Amino acid sequence: MKVDFFVQKSSNLFGENRLLKFAFVVMAVAFCFNSLMVYRAVKYQRVVLIPPTMTGTVEFVQGKPTETYIKDISRKIVNLATTYSPPTARGQFNDLLSLYTSEAYPEASKSWYSLAGRIEESQVSSTFYMEKITIREGTIEMFGNLVQYAGDTKLEKAAKTFVVAYRIRDGRFEISEFKEKNLRADNAELKAEAETEVKLNKLAEEKIKMDKQAETETK
Repeated sequence: MKVDFFVQKSSNLFGENRLLKFAFVVMAVAFCFNSLMVYRAVKYQRVVLIPPTMTGTVEFVQGKPTETYIKDISRKIVNLATTYSPPTARGQFNDLLSLYTSEAYPEASKSWYSLAGRIEESQVSSTFYMEKITIREGTIEMFGNLVQYAGDTKLEKAAKTFVVAYRIRDGRFEISEFKEKNLRADNAELKAEAETEVKLNKLAEEKIKMDKQAETETK
């Protein structure tokens, strides 16, 4: 009788152990599933902002801005920099400088305020009609036609490409450089790189020939 009692008690203990193990496994699976869902929620979270100075929303997915936001702010930047009149130029450049990185601000402020002074002195107006935006990692190229007037006299009408070097830091878009793309300088640089590569290939071929010749003489 006592033996049956102990056998029954042992069976109950084994049953409780199995139940505890099953409960532990279920809790572990639930914890892993919950952790996975939290990770996905954080990874794919989307932050939507509506800045007062922009027409559209600003969206960041996985910490990176969407292409729509980049294009929107690109239009704002190029308009501040290239579409102005003598009364508005200085204020626009001041707004543009607020987007610069702290490292690039001192040099950029000298350049833009100097340009504002020349615009006010010469009474130059400018309008840029953008046709194409090309977005790359860290840079934006904006192509279009620039028209400039001094009073009623047309000074220039030409196709221009402006390049913005930028970075995203703590969710903030910052400009490190704004410049006009110099196609001649770029072509000259590409030509120089090609000539250097040809020279290096020629030197490599000559070295291979010398090594083969030395190997033949040794044999």
